[in-house]
Amino acid sequence: MPELPFERAQLNAIVFDLDGTLYRQDGLRVAILLRLLRAHVSAPRLGLRTFRVLSAYRRAQEHLRASTVASSDLAQAQIQLACEQSGEQTGFVVECVARWMEQEPLALLARHVRPGLLDFLHNCKVRGLRLGVLSDYPADEKLKALGLDALFDVVLAAQSPEIGFFKPHPRGLLLTLDRLRASPAECLYVGDRADVDAEAAAAAGVACCILSRRVYAPDPRSWMQVAGFPELHARLWDATISQHSINRATNGSVAH
Repeated sequence: MPELPFERAQLNAIVFDLDGTLYRQDGLRVAILLRLLRAHVSAPRLGLRTFRVLSAYRRAQEHLRASTVASSDLAQAQIQLACEQSGEQTGFVVECVARWMEQEPLALLARHVRPGLLDFLHNCKVRGLRLGVLSDYPADEKLKALGLDALFDVVLAAQSPEIGFFKPHPRGLLLTLDRLRASPAECLYVGDRADVDAEAAAAAGVACCILSRRVYAPDPRSWMQVAGFPELHARLWDATISQHSINRATNGSVAH
């Protein structure tokens, strides 16, 4: 088994991306698309406009990832860019995003949760780890819909005024660590995109794990890759549970 890209004994906090990491995003998007099609059977032109807006909104996010200037209102900047790309008015874009990207997914999220996630999070809490979420979008309602909100100590979003950058800019991750009272050397960041999450972690000096079945180039150096949370659990603890438990029982919780 490949070595971990960090010192296991120093691990005191884990920060998670949300979309695509805590739940399987591809399956959710298919389910939302089917809902969108059913909702517009009698109004196909409106459905097509809605689909174009949502596509423009996602493209706007990828465009803003490259920005090196903090935005005081990142959510509005993304809406404005989506308006420009789709040719639609602000009100219509806001309505589409609110319904199809914020409200409609909530009832479907729980059925797309990643296998093994809940057990992994509970095992983290048993070991005294502090847990955080850093999402591109506001995460509180999604975490409630997933039934996970009580398990996280810190929840932040790139759109928060104090961050103003999408990943891979490191500001959001560094602020999350600060609020978790953990140093970069004590943290693992878990995401699903090497081009975004692994780069953000590297910029913040944090070890990273990418959950993906995609085949990446060998020797990722500062990050490791696993297929899912059961494999991550095995990589972290299965061979060292006894010693890890002894260490924590002996030393107690680490104060920051």
